Amino acid sequence: MALAQLDLEALRARVVAAYRRDDPLFQQFRGFARRLKEKIRPLRTYSVNAVSFVSADGGDNRLVFNPSTIELIRVVDSRGVECVLDAVASTAKLDELEARATTGGSATVGPLERLCSALGKKLSELSYILGSIDKPGKSTGAIRCYRDIVEWAVLYDLVTNPSIQWGTDTILVRDGLLRTKSFRRDVFPLIDKLLREGVATHGRRNILLSVVGVAKLSAVLSRLAVALELEATFHKPYPCYVQVDREIEEACYNFDRTWLDTYESSEPGEEGQKLYQALGRLFLVKFGDRPLDPVWPVDIAEWQVQQVDKILGQLTVDAQQGFPIPDYPMCIQRAHDYAKLTGLEIAVLQDVLVEGMCSQLKPDEVERLLRLKYLKQSLTSLRYKEA
Repeated sequence: MALAQLDLEALRARVVAAYRRDDPLFQQFRGFARRLKEKIRPLRTYSVNAVSFVSADGGDNRLVFNPSTIELIRVVDSRGVECVLDAVASTAKLDELEARATTGGSATVGPLERLCSALGKKLSELSYILGSIDKPGKSTGAIRCYRDIVEWAVLYDLVTNPSIQWGTDTILVRDGLLRTKSFRRDVFPLIDKLLREGVATHGRRNILLSVVGVAKLSAVLSRLAVALELEATFHKPYPCYVQVDREIEEACYNFDRTWLDTYESSEPGEEGQKLYQALGRLFLVKFGDRPLDPVWPVDIAEWQVQQVDKILGQLTVDAQQGFPIPDYPMCIQRAHDYAKLTGLEIAVLQDVLVEGMCSQLKPDEVERLLRLKYLKQSLTSLRYKEA
């Protein structure tokens, strides 16, 4: 509908009426922002070895030559070490994913196999979502879940693998918060326990190994953004942070508490087992020293909250070097640069896919396939590409 056809006065009246209906909610969130402002704490910097790991974005690392679609799963850390490299067909079945967690197999993914072995469970027992991979139209969500589980397996490996010995205090930074819906509620507590034990093992060597999660977006920060700005909550000329109260966090989410509860805050179920899907407490952090520098949501492992001043101070040193995203952990940005595949690399892998298809075809069929690939292209896109 054209703008000229709108009754702007009538629409303006309805918008204002709708806003006034939501005004009590807005005032509630301004109250939250004032409450947080009273608890703001400054950050002091501490030197540390900061290591992050990033999975290449699924949408940017997909090989397509219809009807074939191959999902590339590549996790690289900020040191440039490739932790996982896998390729999964869009039509993959659950038993094919299970092969990734099988010891000694040709398709074995090391960190995933070690996590499943430590848990004493098959891959399919880690998540209900993975079971949908065999159902038409559900494979995309299942592969996204598999990618997330692989990332958690890499975190587990960096914490517990005896062949990885950190020589100095180290902070492991997950690209995303320390909570997930990918694992079953009765499985995630087992992973939490393994991570705590791994950190304690390093502690016995006088190595402080910290686990944090940093996100670019979160429901809490999105819902509070306007109120935080109006109340000038973080308008400080120095790096600062605040822990988000549980009441405030709950008001920003519209789903069950398993996303919020950790071991410390959850209650035992009917069988005496605690069921939850988070291991972090949420903080809002401004790493920069200017009043209008960006604020980021950061999860600190629940069992390390008492050391939050030092952990966030350590992370501040790394974040203040951030580029091209200012005051965002440089280790995450460095890991992302290592993990991402460029257009040229994708083109080369696309050729690998076509070569694999050609190996199963007759010579005349290969000729037809290559003609389709190289000659039947969009002339319009080529024209504007050359412009």
